[in-house]
Amino acid sequence: MAVTWTRAWWRWTGGPTTRPVERVVRVDGRSRADEPDDERQAFGRWVRKRPRVDGGKRRGDGCGRRSLSPTWVLAVGGPQSAGRGGRVGGVGRDASRLAGLQRRLQGIAGGLAVYDEAPDNVSSSTYSSTPSLPGCRVAPGRRADAGLPLARVTSNRIDVEALAAMDGVGRFREVLPMLMDPVAFAEAFVSGDAAGGCRVPSRGMERHRATLRSCGVASDARSRPAFAMKAFTTPKKDGRTARLVLDARPLNDAMRRPPSMDLPRLRDFIAEVERHRFAMQCDGVSYFYQFPVDASISRYFGIGMKGCDMLLNVLCMGWSWAPCIAQRASNVLVRDLGLAWVDNFLVLGGTLDEAERNVAVFRKRAQAARVEVRAEGDDALWQVRSRFVCVGVEFDLAAETQRHRLDPAWAERWVDGSGMTAVLSGRATARQFAEVFGGAVWATDILAVPRCHFAALLSFAGRLGGRMVGAAAPVWDEVVDVPPSARRELGALRKIVRENPWVVGGVPEDTGSVLWTDASSRAWAALLEAEGRFVDGRQGVFAGPDADAHINLKEMLAFAEGVVRLCWAPGAQRCRIDNAAVVGAVAKGSSSSYAANRVLSRSLRVAGRRGIVLRPDWVPSGGQLADPYTRGTSLPRFPAQLPLPRSRATPFDLF
Repeated sequence: MAVTWTRAWWRWTGGPTTRPVERVVRVDGRSRADEPDDERQAFGRWVRKRPRVDGGKRRGDGCGRRSLSPTWVLAVGGPQSAGRGGRVGGVGRDASRLAGLQRRLQGIAGGLAVYDEAPDNVSSSTYSSTPSLPGCRVAPGRRADAGLPLARVTSNRIDVEALAAMDGVGRFREVLPMLMDPVAFAEAFVSGDAAGGCRVPSRGMERHRATLRSCGVASDARSRPAFAMKAFTTPKKDGRTARLVLDARPLNDAMRRPPSMDLPRLRDFIAEVERHRFAMQCDGVSYFYQFPVDASISRYFGIGMKGCDMLLNVLCMGWSWAPCIAQRASNVLVRDLGLAWVDNFLVLGGTLDEAERNVAVFRKRAQAARVEVRAEGDDALWQVRSRFVCVGVEFDLAAETQRHRLDPAWAERWVDGSGMTAVLSGRATARQFAEVFGGAVWATDILAVPRCHFAALLSFAGRLGGRMVGAAAPVWDEVVDVPPSARRELGALRKIVRENPWVVGGVPEDTGSVLWTDASSRAWAALLEAEGRFVDGRQGVFAGPDADAHINLKEMLAFAEGVVRLCWAPGAQRCRIDNAAVVGAVAKGSSSSYAANRVLSRSLRVAGRRGIVLRPDWVPSGGQLADPYTRGTSLPRFPAQLPLPRSRATPFDLF
């Protein structure tokens, strides 16, 4: 088998074809005239070499250019390929991929194409690691969503000035200049230079040009954009239409990070909804595209296209500042009326009359700011309900005790999806694992399942994420081996999601006691306070591997001992801890440490069986009443009076 390499310009022209590849330049660099007829018939490998095409325009005018990227071209030859023309495949430049490529070449007959990696605009499923029959020609495939039309995009534009006038807090007015003030926009660049100059061509987007023009989302660029970036489409959840997204990473890297979105935490969102009995839900129609952008700012939101670039005239989906702007605008509309989750609006009420009054106020605000909304699913617009699905959560506010669970449709897709099957089999792509793990995080938050119970799954996800972040060019289609322990934990979570139990809301009654836990480098102590006195306590010395553990793990061990040995009454159990890492881990139900997750899982399982809900609070070390009992002081006879909090001298106490 003969393998030769050459540097060439290559562009795929379309779908599958049976005609031979145009033989212009041979891969080993020899001209066609130097090739004997018999050798040409036996080798039969030619590669089209295409120079950069300017389309008759000057390079700097932004129109008519087609930027073609250089690739490495591999050709495999041998006597078996005579008369078949062979196949040619493009692979990445990274030389480290050659080892894997050579392994795939072993045992493959001459004349077969070998694809090490699919191009970025081609679905990885198009390329198979199993060689096909010699002579079968494969053209690059298309994205799974490339044939979908763009979803209906509204031509409505929000009156951002009227919306800013309603902003009683001023959070939306802080970010409004990023849409309307070119000077403020330019000041957001880290380097201070907003000249740009980046251009990344899009593929297959030309057929959407008329649609983008007709709805006013984009227009043809009359001059070269400051940033011309790659656009692509992703399928919407209906599976019949696609959403336009701009890969704005070049622009995001050049600008400073946006401020907080003011997006509520999911648990706080659910708790607030369950404090009411009625709700009206609607969402913005093409919400991001309803925000107008000043003409002088739209030059930073360019779409690199064949023939002529385009400029987005609306808020760019893919720009790091866009979610912040959209969420803060939504918060203005629902202020004192309900909640907003980006483009989802939820108007709440404790009674039916209150809910209807709040809906009337929301309608006036939306009309004044010219915000176009629609009902979710088959519901009638402005309809007040007690049972509904919002942001992937099904709420039942009509029950005696308000409750929630996962959206059954979402749960079914996640449980029976192809990604889940691949991960549970042990070999899945990094992309499949990331999608499944993201669903696992979402499911555990909604179903109130502590993630520390899935320590192995969290540990593997952390290692994989660190490897992807540290890589110069992450390969998300790389196959990874999922360890058996992570698969077992994922299988257990899958069973819970398949059952999709209702989670009852509400705040449990306080137990009336306080658990104090602390640890030093060599000992731990846990004491239970009730009615102003210590009623019980335990202490011990770290031994074995625990003696050399990190102080955070020792604090977690002390907390676990206190929960298991001292907490028996059901209800909300207050805990006083002077270690912020432990407080955060207990509050969110997981830690970044595998060992800490194992310890926390044990304490939460015991608390769950006893009907206890842990409420951790941080206290300064000087106010930690259990501290003396970790430094040589023996436990008192119970019940015992509380010791006075220790005071620590500061430099100001010396004067």
